[in-house]
Amino acid sequence: MAAFAMIATLATAQNPYLPLWEHLPDGEPRVFEDPDNPGKMRAYIIGSHDLTYTAYCGPDIRMWSAPVEDLTQWRDEGPIFTYFVNGQWDTMFAPDLVETVDKATGKKTYWLYPHSRGWRRVPMVCKGDRPDGPFTPVNLNADGTACVDGSLIDFDPSVFVENITNKKDPDYAKGFRAYVFYGFRHSTAYELDQDNMYGVRPGTQVRDYFIPASERYGVIRDPEGTQYPALYKGQNPGDFNFFEASSIRQVGNKYVMVFSGYSGPEYGQGSTNSALRYAYGDTPLGPWRAGGVLVDSRGIVPNEDGSHLVGMNAAHNTHGSIQEINGQWYVFYHRPPRGFGFARQAMVAPIKIEWDKKPVAKGGKVRIVAYDPYAKNNEWTAKASDGMEYTGAEVTSEGFHIFGLPPYSFYSAGYACYMSDQRWLQDNFDVWNNGMILAGVPNGGVVGFKYFGFGGLAQDTKGIKAFAGTQNGDGTQLFIALASKGKGAARIRVMLDGPYANSTWNGKEIAVIDVDANASKEVRYYNVKVPAVEGLTGKHAIYLKVEGEGNEGLVDIYGLGFAKSDKKFPDNTPMLLPEVKITVDGKEIAIPKMPVFSTNKNGYTDLCHYQTYAPLTDKSVIKVNVKGPVKYEVGKITDGRATVKCTHLILGKEKIFLIN
Repeated sequence: MAAFAMIATLATAQNPYLPLWEHLPDGEPRVFEDPDNPGKMRAYIIGSHDLTYTAYCGPDIRMWSAPVEDLTQWRDEGPIFTYFVNGQWDTMFAPDLVETVDKATGKKTYWLYPHSRGWRRVPMVCKGDRPDGPFTPVNLNADGTACVDGSLIDFDPSVFVENITNKKDPDYAKGFRAYVFYGFRHSTAYELDQDNMYGVRPGTQVRDYFIPASERYGVIRDPEGTQYPALYKGQNPGDFNFFEASSIRQVGNKYVMVFSGYSGPEYGQGSTNSALRYAYGDTPLGPWRAGGVLVDSRGIVPNEDGSHLVGMNAAHNTHGSIQEINGQWYVFYHRPPRGFGFARQAMVAPIKIEWDKKPVAKGGKVRIVAYDPYAKNNEWTAKASDGMEYTGAEVTSEGFHIFGLPPYSFYSAGYACYMSDQRWLQDNFDVWNNGMILAGVPNGGVVGFKYFGFGGLAQDTKGIKAFAGTQNGDGTQLFIALASKGKGAARIRVMLDGPYANSTWNGKEIAVIDVDANASKEVRYYNVKVPAVEGLTGKHAIYLKVEGEGNEGLVDIYGLGFAKSDKKFPDNTPMLLPEVKITVDGKEIAIPKMPVFSTNKNGYTDLCHYQTYAPLTDKSVIKVNVKGPVKYEVGKITDGRATVKCTHLILGKEKIFLIN
């Protein structure tokens, strides 16, 4: 097998839960009615879009959505908002999107807070009639260059709409109240004017120093002596550690404020803002009590002997929120492969939320921990013998597949959630290739995938379709797609449940795969029978431990999957990546491996353009040769330029080759 490309990019629910070529950070989850199917609900993720490779984000707000009854069917809704002014496109940072309903007519309006970084346009607010737009700015001046007076919203806006059902409430006729929260290393909030959804509501005031901000974990950044009226009396301001990324949700009779905050020392790690934290209160404006860590994207687990906790993923930053879908709560966040902040990917994990009927003012609490459907009390934590414990969400490969990944399928190495060296994970910007590789894994390298649902799923549950487990007599085989680096022989030990066969991890070696020193450098499948996974219940992790000589990388790992004995490959096995060759007047032109990245000048919202060069005249002959399911269209030569548009017939994704 040569190059790999997943056949079906839309049937995905693992982690990351969007195609691996998609880089959507800052995802804000929402559930709205499907405007094209009244009565049906869809889960939406609204985020910024890492497209430049040299800086955060890009020119568009990106949206994907899935029907709540099938969280594997994520659909690209495209760029739902861009803004062009003064000859260039604004960069859009972390957005939010909320719905209000006119009490008299029932009409729904969607308010987008795109977080433009354009000069004097940061507070921009837009509205539309559908969750996927189109959206029109409501608070710009006549020439569209700046926001009008009274526009105060700043960095990382989050909006909460409080629906009013009590007829005695003074806002009952209006039907709702709305609040905005924002700030970078400084937290601010205010109640919105319901008539315009950007200004301060008349008679109310801006609440500055809303949540205490920190310089690092436990160290307050705000000026000495700052008072925090939005905190309960006696609450330690150093417990919050606000950095950025405000988001708020109602949970039962209480409110939960989510934000990116410094975390780590409380469970034995260094301080990082690559984590989400939470606070809780009785009203959207508090007062608040600190809740603790919600998720640490570094993937906290015990070390080999369980003496302390370690992170097995890279850190950079993260942003997200919580959302209930089908009765299950999830935390949404993003990961930075290798710690690289300009190609971030959308992640999700199940959580368990407990709250009591007692108000926070009278001692009521909200408790959030990692959810595991098979664990005692449905709770997962990571504990070490030094007394440290991490209670945040677990970083896994499973995403919405909370009962484990269906085992009889292929999974890219990009879904690995445990890497003893995070530098192996390589970015992908090819829209025809839903894969990422772990490059140059050396002797001693350990890679883990959590979890596979070897016990199967008997019926559709929580938006996940039923799937078969590994039964006794299936003759189950493990297939690993890898390529030798030509640096010597390698042995891969396959471990079940843990990477180490000790009392901390309870790992068990179930197979060994040998890669010959003279093995081909082309990617191929290596397979081995694994009867140990048959007849298991629940879900289990698989780890790959690489052994060999020297310190250089021995293998590139492309992915893995399981198949029954009557199958030559796992289901959803990757197909060969289509090849496109273009000649101009009989000479083949060089096609770059990387697309043209977005800039404020070109405004690209998809990484599908490839720049090529050849001398063109009106009489030049352009010919295209393709291998694979691709149709093409050659454009007319104009002023020494032409385009070739190639469309993948299975994926529906285009590549546009620019020739000049």
